[in-house]
Amino acid sequence: MSNENPPGFLGRAVGAVTGRVVDAVPPEVILDHVDVDALLDHVDVNHLLDRVDANRLLDRIDPNRLLDRIDVDRLLARADIEALLADVDLESVVRRAGIPDIVAETTGTLAGRSLDVARRQVVGLDAVVAGLVNRLLRREPLEDPGPARLVRPAGSAP
Repeated sequence: MSNENPPGFLGRAVGAVTGRVVDAVPPEVILDHVDVDALLDHVDVNHLLDRVDANRLLDRIDPNRLLDRIDVDRLLARADIEALLADVDLESVVRRAGIPDIVAETTGTLAGRSLDVARRQVVGLDAVVAGLVNRLLRREPLEDPGPARLVRPAGSAP
């Protein structure tokens, strides 16, 4: 360590005594005489932050404890749901969920069942009309007025 101006006698004497005084005096007493705000005014915070290992710091954070401190209701109250949904492709979401297939299958099944009911009613009506015509013409009634599946309920004997 070389200085252009070597310390004089007083500087050397203070330097020799300073180490012993710092060792003998409790740190609290020294800190009581230090203006911490003035000291911090001379600290380069950006330089300190450059020295921080962010990954190591993040490893010390417990995300569950952090999330426990968040007021989710307050956060959601501030969210603009309409703005979030404006960017959502609902057509794509519906297709991925398979809703068109479900609707088509359900509609097809419902239409098929409706047609079956209508056919049964027509066959029943046909049987009634045939019975009336047979009575008017004094004919013997037919044994099976139509296909067995349409005339008789499922599971009944022929």
